[in-house]
Amino acid sequence: MSESNRAVHARSNNNTNTGSNDADPPTELAERDLSPGTRDRYRRALCSLDGWLADRPATDAALAGYLSALFDRGLAVATPGIVVAAVKDRAKREAASSPVGVLTNRALCAFRRDAAGRGPGQVVGISWEQADRMVELAENRGSAAGLRDALLVRIMSDCLLRVGEASALDCSDIDFVGDWLEVVVRSSKTDQEGRGVALYAGPETARLARRWLEEAPIADGPLLRPVNKGGQVAGTRLSDRSMRDIVKRRAAEAGIEGRVSGHSLRIGAAQSLRDAGATTPELMMAGRWRRVETMARYTRTQDAAVGPVARLRYGVMPPERRMPHRHSTAARKTARASKRAQKEWRRTMRMAKKLRKTVAQIEIGVIGS
Repeated sequence: MSESNRAVHARSNNNTNTGSNDADPPTELAERDLSPGTRDRYRRALCSLDGWLADRPATDAALAGYLSALFDRGLAVATPGIVVAAVKDRAKREAASSPVGVLTNRALCAFRRDAAGRGPGQVVGISWEQADRMVELAENRGSAAGLRDALLVRIMSDCLLRVGEASALDCSDIDFVGDWLEVVVRSSKTDQEGRGVALYAGPETARLARRWLEEAPIADGPLLRPVNKGGQVAGTRLSDRSMRDIVKRRAAEAGIEGRVSGHSLRIGAAQSLRDAGATTPELMMAGRWRRVETMARYTRTQDAAVGPVARLRYGVMPPERRMPHRHSTAARKTARASKRAQKEWRRTMRMAKKLRKTVAQIEIGVIGS
């Protein structure tokens, strides 16, 4: 095969393997394989990297040097992981080989080990009771912005929503089922394929949603929207940053101290669920976590307080179960019915055992006679 034919053959194989010509621009659908939040983080990480490289090639050694520079700047442990992931993603999109190699991976491991104590630390969690107080104060303002903020706080607390998930909600993603609200999260940080999940939001959340949709008024499009000073509701989507600012402002009004962020409602809801007696699988399902280690960071204080040392050595009892009143009566009735059924089953089994014994004795007597 001639040199020119080999080149043509190689290009043909490359196009067959990738499914597109290298000169073709990426399609809009292909660009949406990552969530908007992840895509924005990658974009900012790559801009910083390219600025540091200053037209130098992004080699394995150069990436390791960049991670070293980030370490010397005192940045948090999550930063290098985002940089490496962004570089790999760009290489994949450009159908190029990734520059991430042995040196970069070694630098990444060293960064994570030596910078383990860095960062601002976990933000404070906003419990159910604190979220209720925030909602009450926001709704009592009697404004469109206050009503929207009350719904935002309530739906994020009930559904353990991340800020990006709350921002992405459309009117079509909520459905009134009886006196409660079904909330569908189409995609998330741990569900970027968009399988989706249906979540439960309580009657108070459903009431606020009805009021918001009627008074806004809106019927489709984004659920949570900006409101100007005149009380006019915009047609655009409320941004992630605006949601974080709302949570911080409403938390301050409710007297919640500590470092509050848009993640505080999710953290506090997980802690409240643990205090109420939720098991680890139940928490994993409610918060849509894939790894137990991630979830356990939120509830480590509660778990330590009722761990084996606390219970068995010092006699510490788990906190009082805090179940909603409207559900506790039904739960108690169900538990009592279950106990009665088990008791009746055991009684029936004892009677059957006695009957079999009596029959056996009669048979023995008849045979013996």
